Amino acid sequence: MRRLLASRKLWTVAIALATTLGAAAQDAKKRNARPLRNQGGAPLKKVEPRGGDPLARAADPKAAGALGTYHYTFKLRSFDNTPLASSYYPSKLGANAPVVILVHEKNRSRKDFEDPVLELKGRGLAGHLQSEGYAVLTMDLRGQGQNPRRQVGADEHEAMADDLQAAYQFILDRHNRGELNVGKLGAVGLGEGANLAVAWAYQPGAAVSTEGRAGDLAALALVSPQADGSGYVLSRVAPPVALRVPMLLMAGAKDTPSKDAVEAVRKDLERGRANKVETFPSSLHGYKLLRLEPKAADALVKYLDANLKNRPNEWEPRYNQVPVAFSDVQVVHPQAAKAAEPKKAAVEKAEPKKDAEPKKKGADEGEPAPKSEKSE
Repeated sequence: MRRLLASRKLWTVAIALATTLGAAAQDAKKRNARPLRNQGGAPLKKVEPRGGDPLARAADPKAAGALGTYHYTFKLRSFDNTPLASSYYPSKLGANAPVVILVHEKNRSRKDFEDPVLELKGRGLAGHLQSEGYAVLTMDLRGQGQNPRRQVGADEHEAMADDLQAAYQFILDRHNRGELNVGKLGAVGLGEGANLAVAWAYQPGAAVSTEGRAGDLAALALVSPQADGSGYVLSRVAPPVALRVPMLLMAGAKDTPSKDAVEAVRKDLERGRANKVETFPSSLHGYKLLRLEPKAADALVKYLDANLKNRPNEWEPRYNQVPVAFSDVQVVHPQAAKAAEPKKAAVEKAEPKKDAEPKKKGADEGEPAPKSEKSE
């Protein structure tokens, strides 16, 4: 009898406990069914917040203007802590934007990509690509441009290729902030910078965000490459890269060194459908070929559009293993500065020069000016 009573009590406790737990589970289910919101009441986003971003701190949202109308300049720190003067042009397309790294010629600078191009309505290549929805990164190679000027030795060739990987890591960070799509990444190199760009793509792990993942580089454009430039032989590094990355080679038919370098790898490149070789009836080289040769810039932009802008690749978050530092951020507003120039000129014209002496009576009529007391 005692056992029966004890058993009944145990069942009563168990039923009560089960009822309580069931009610608690139903309440939790109802709470979890509500829409998840952050502290501000806005739906959570899958991209990283802009907190702690030096670019966001530098740009005043009220003064910066619309995306695609301004760019940043800053010092990007490479993996060996070398500062590299750089410019970043954000895109108006946000997370769907293609992105391009522009690599200048030897002993020149990223300013070449700001100079007006004949076919691009007076814009530089960087500004034109930005206006077409691209995000763009340019930088002065070590020892050149706005960096401390010096002769770069042969022992730094690998470090220069690593500098492009540091540029990729910067772009990867902007990708995770929802500003562009690193899956639509391309690179354009001029002169010996073309050899450097393809040598970087040749390196194991180039443009790879995590180990075991395919590289993000989706197109390469080499303008006036050299047979041997930046310490890299084109015929050695270009063919293996062309098997997996669509590649455009451009050269002037009368620019013998570049034309011969391109012809030496033409057969290897033409094995891939997406690869292309363009020659122009010109002796112009590198950035001059792009700026002055008819149809050259147009051919480059069309190739980038076909392989990057029109590439069906959806944005997805990435894990950034090696973030890079940057500093000295400034915002540049080309349109605002251009609009201010006529106003400044009008003000200077209207205001009398402070240093100019007032004309003496009769001097503007061709009459002799009265002599001063000292001259008498």
